[in-house]
Amino acid sequence: MTVFSEPLFVVAQTPQDAAPAVADVAFKGGLEQALLSIATQSATSILYLLIFLSVLSFAIAVEKYIQYRRANPLGEDFKANLVRALDKGDVKAALGLVEGARGIKAAVLREGLKNFHEGPRVLRELMDSRHVIERGRLDRRLIVLGTIGNNAPFIGLLGTVMGIIHAFHDLAKATTQGPATVMAGISEALVATAVGLFVAIPAVIFFNYFKAQLKGLSDDAQATSNIVMAFASRPANGGADLSAEALAKAE
Repeated sequence: MTVFSEPLFVVAQTPQDAAPAVADVAFKGGLEQALLSIATQSATSILYLLIFLSVLSFAIAVEKYIQYRRANPLGEDFKANLVRALDKGDVKAALGLVEGARGIKAAVLREGLKNFHEGPRVLRELMDSRHVIERGRLDRRLIVLGTIGNNAPFIGLLGTVMGIIHAFHDLAKATTQGPATVMAGISEALVATAVGLFVAIPAVIFFNYFKAQLKGLSDDAQATSNIVMAFASRPANGGADLSAEALAKAE
């Protein structure tokens, strides 16, 4: 009895066909190793970053505190003195009240009083323009405080995740004292979250405080510029009534 067997054909993979697969595996392996290398770095680098952000936020807070304290040096009776000077038609005396003074209110009023003769429409545009410029100057770098306050907890959380990965990576390589190695790594990792919150909370407080101060200074400058506009817009025969109204607003 003759048995016929079918020939077996084996298609060999050519080097050209195998090269992409090998390259793909090598790429994935290299990428995974690179990501693992980054993830297993100690959380110390994250802590250094958080410390830098903390110093930066406190430096900005000190700068803005000094800037805002200098932004309203005109005194409590300034508005009443301004109304009296403008009621007498003495624009030069009114300008002398703000000459050389710092702050958004002084800058806006200086711009208006120097151009008092230009008429109400021009006066309003000039003071509004100066108000926007000075408000932007006071608002500068506050966004840094807001950004630090919003993102410092996430940076701390990143440090915690990296620390936990590092701890389990050390556990995989350890032959003895495995749990102790993991606990030490996790303890170090949790510090990053705590530091992140420590950095974020003061930054948020500073941000909200200075935003409130900025709003108060801006509103005060706007209200005082309205007094100047009232005198610039009054008709020649209605000065007495308008000055009394402006004085009541100033007080």
